[in-house]
Amino acid sequence: MKRFLIQREMDGIGGAPRNDLNNAGKGSEEVLETMRSEGKNIQQEQSYVLGNSIFCVYLADSEDLINEHSKLSGTPVTKISEVTAVIKHNTSFVS
Repeated sequence: MKRFLIQREMDGIGGAPRNDLNNAGKGSEEVLETMRSEGKNIQQEQSYVLGNSIFCVYLADSEDLINEHSKLSGTPVTKISEVTAVIKHNTSFVS
């Protein structure tokens, strides 16, 4: 699987109550579980809320799967970038 960084621009998301963020995360995970039950390799590792954007790290076989998840979950993707390397700062080694 490949690692992708996804950006979703969402006005006001930085001030959203934690409960709303938790509910959105649960809805996203339900879609991911359905996709995985269909044999599709996709999982979400982490999400970060910054200002008016959410940045998510996914492991997936392709960008198409991320776009499918976006469509099914009703959360449009602004930008998808494939991660080509990860630098582990506690060791300063590229993995």
